[in-house]
Amino acid sequence: MAHRRKISLLVLAIAALSLSSCSSPTATPSTSPSPSVTPTATPTDTFDSEILLANNELEEEFLQAALDSCELTKTKSLIVMSSEGILTSSGETSHVTYFRPAEREDLLLPENQVSENSNGDIIPGVYNNYLPGLFDLCLLEEQAALVDDPNAEVLEHTLEEINPYLYAWSQHQGGANLETMYYEVKDGLITMYSTDAGFVNMTELAYTEFTGDIASFFVTAHGY
Repeated sequence: MAHRRKISLLVLAIAALSLSSCSSPTATPSTSPSPSVTPTATPTDTFDSEILLANNELEEEFLQAALDSCELTKTKSLIVMSSEGILTSSGETSHVTYFRPAEREDLLLPENQVSENSNGDIIPGVYNNYLPGLFDLCLLEEQAALVDDPNAEVLEHTLEEINPYLYAWSQHQGGANLETMYYEVKDGLITMYSTDAGFVNMTELAYTEFTGDIASFFVTAHGY
């Protein structure tokens, strides 16, 4: 009897182990993906250019032409030919203004410019109080070098390429709204500008040596 009891207890023990094994299956590794680390977004780099106002290659190319044009007026005579009439004693007339090569700050001096009307008569200086529109771009670039915030509202501007030679540039001219000027670029220089997209009233620019007739014109007007 005792031997049979031992066998029964052994069978019960084995059965219990089997049940315990079935009720607690071995855990299998999860097949769900583990969370991944999201990389930190890198801020978009600003356009790298020596021209402070340039935000892209198009602006860099256009502004370079403007800056080169302004720089050229220090060694060449700038000729500004406006089809927009001004009022004179003989009526409204178009005009041409000649500038001596000079630092831009000196161009406004009366002795550094001579203006004549369409009849060839010398008239009072047209640009004694303000510079031709060519210099708007250069003045804004200089202002960009003086402000601490490159995104300052005063530097706000837009540029549209109308065709490979014509651009619409907008900037503040002392007011809250952007004002647009249309510029023609040829051979890397500004050659024409207008506030009118159709160039009805336009101003043409030329750069030439300060010699010959132009130098003589200044002698006649200013004595030297």
